Amino acid sequence: METRRRTPEVSLREVFLRAAEGLPGAAGRDYRGASVAEALGYLQEGFGAHYARGAASDDAILVGDHAYALAVETIARLDEPRFVGVASRMIRDGAGEISRGSAVSISLWTPHLAQLLGIISGEGEEHSKERIKDAIVEVADGAQ
Repeated sequence: METRRRTPEVSLREVFLRAAEGLPGAAGRDYRGASVAEALGYLQEGFGAHYARGAASDDAILVGDHAYALAVETIARLDEPRFVGVASRMIRDGAGEISRGSAVSISLWTPHLAQLLGIISGEGEEHSKERIKDAIVEVADGAQ
């Protein structure tokens, strides 16, 4: 029996890196982009361990908890409460979607990714959302 995936198939880390690299000027060289991307990778790993299949094993829970801890630690090093707030909403919204029996799609997390990018870029959320959407397409096309 094949288990359906419950987290986005595209790498949040790669999407965010791609979007942040495209930022103009100093924002494109802002070290926070790489740190946020790293944290997103851990967050996705945690979700994958906890929710990729039905009930998680004890080992999967430990792996997921460790990945979440790394995500929190990575974001906390940036000392920016707005990053923590967005990451918390990502976890809440993703867990809520899964508790309703649905998968977490990249479209569910696109607004969150745009908010994170907007903190770095200073651009409005709509412009950041377009950058994220473009990066999703580029990363998905590159993975095939």
